[in-house]
Amino acid sequence: MVSDGTMVAGQVRYQLTLMLRTPRTLMAGLILPGALLALQLGRVQHLGQGAAADVLAARVAGLVVLGAMSVAYLSHASGLVVAREDGVLRRWRATPLPSWGYFTGRIIATVLLAGSLGALALAAAGTAVTSLLTSAQGANPLLTLTYLPLIIFSGGFGGLSGLPHWLNTLMSCLPAQPMIDAVTRALHPSAGMSGRDLAVLAAWALGGLLLSVRFFRWDPGRPRHARTSGAANPARSV
Repeated sequence: MVSDGTMVAGQVRYQLTLMLRTPRTLMAGLILPGALLALQLGRVQHLGQGAAADVLAARVAGLVVLGAMSVAYLSHASGLVVAREDGVLRRWRATPLPSWGYFTGRIIATVLLAGSLGALALAAAGTAVTSLLTSAQGANPLLTLTYLPLIIFSGGFGGLSGLPHWLNTLMSCLPAQPMIDAVTRALHPSAGMSGRDLAVLAAWALGGLLLSVRFFRWDPGRPRHARTSGAANPARSV
């Protein structure tokens, strides 16, 4: 008999391989943030050395979180919805791999690729939100409606001035801004880590996992119909 730990380790390797073979995941999570960072470098060169370092640290933090959200929230959640609609989750559930092992493997692989422990909170939230997504076709637009405003108003593309106090307070209670603050502090080791940021991220991770256990759906909400064009639908294993 294969132990649960061995099966989970195999699931981590399998999910990492799938994500690394997905151009959209690599583009959104790694290539795009790097390209945006290269564009930002020229904009801070005219600032003084100290000011430029602070601005650059904030921009780097925002782009790190942008990549993490793309992988751990957007791609992770949409991938789960596609897997559910294609019947892949149902087939995984029929294997000897325990249900918790499947999600543990997926989330660990997501955190490793995103390169940030805050990705655990994002992946947990992304898993929980799939219970509200009824189809693979509508998953990406609906996820983007939450993803883009969250990263923008949290300062992912630079600080925004003049925002209402209530909006700043709301952003500080959502995962993106605490992640940006944590990465910014990590770039300035003397600043230390904020206990509040860790508490917010831990609360989102725990809450997302509890909601996922309670509401996650393995089976599609409606049967998949054949494409109207009659073309074969290539199998996707996620």
